[in-house]
Formats: sequence, structure tokens, C-alpha cells
Amino acid sequence: MRYFVEASGEVLQVEATETGVRIGKREFEAHIESVPGSDRRHLRIGERGIALAARSVGDGWLIEIAGRPVRLAVEDERTHTIRELAPAQRGAGSREVRAPMAGLVLHIEVVAGQQVEAGTGLVVIEAMKMENELRAEGSGTVATIAVKEGSTVNPGDLLLTFSGEGP
Repeated sequence: MRYFVEASGEVLQVEATETGVRIGKREFEAHIESVPGSDRRHLRIGERGIALAARSVGDGWLIEIAGRPVRLAVEDERTHTIRELAPAQRGAGSREVRAPMAGLVLHIEVVAGQQVEAGTGLVVIEAMKMENELRAEGSGTVATIAVKEGSTVNPGDLLLTFSGEGP
């Protein structure tokens, strides 16, 4: 599976292989093991071993190597594609959430008047037999819901609107 990892403003494509990992076009023999009962890990890249601490935070990881913390944002390929499509359907500061792809609305996870925070699930759309959950990008209050469960939507169709700060 391919992942998109952002560290210090740089986004890298990372893919697990049979013997390790591919970062961009470079392939490395790699293996990682957890130390039971702790956040410690032992990473082996080729013949080199690295001790690190890793803990999940939000949509990514906080990694500490040699006492230096590094924040990594991690997305799988499907989530990355959806996020890349969604901003094209919305302007900066928009208070609308629009469908990033054609599909079937399976679930509406919020109600009008509900206060949401960043990361709150809003709508689940099924596309190509995969469920894709659209989440709030920021805090706000759901003002209107423009679709119903079971509705089909096309790219750019209005799903819901926010009052206040917006999604």
C-alpha cells in the first residue's frame, strides 16, 4: 500500500515492499519492531539500526529520534486522493462541502445545528465499492444538509453548508 508522508513541509510517497520500503524512487531494505509495553521501536535499514519512540497523534505520528521530535502527517492513497480532489471543489474559506467524486450517499453523520470540530465525520460516500468518509477540516456549525442517505451525487454537488467558521 502507498502512503503520503509529510514532514517539515515535504511530502514523500512511501510504499511497503516485500523486503522493506520504497521512498520516492529509492528502495530500502527495512524492518521495524515494537518494544512491548512501550512507545519504543527499533528500525533496521540495511545494516543500520535506529532506536526511536513513536506515538500516534491525530492523523499522523510523533517520532523522536536521538531526542529530536519529528511530526509526520500520514495519509493512505485513497484519503490523499480524496483530499486532493476536495479543495478543487471548494474555495478557501468556503462554508460548503461538495462531493469530491460521484457516488452514493451511504450515511450522513451530522444533523443541522450540530457543532463540529476538525476531523468530525460528515458524510460517507460509496464510490467504486469503497466507502469514503468526508471529514470536517475545521470547526463550525452545520447549517444545512443538501442530500439524503441513498442519494446519488456527482463531483461538485453540494452536500452540506456551515455557519460560523466553516469546515
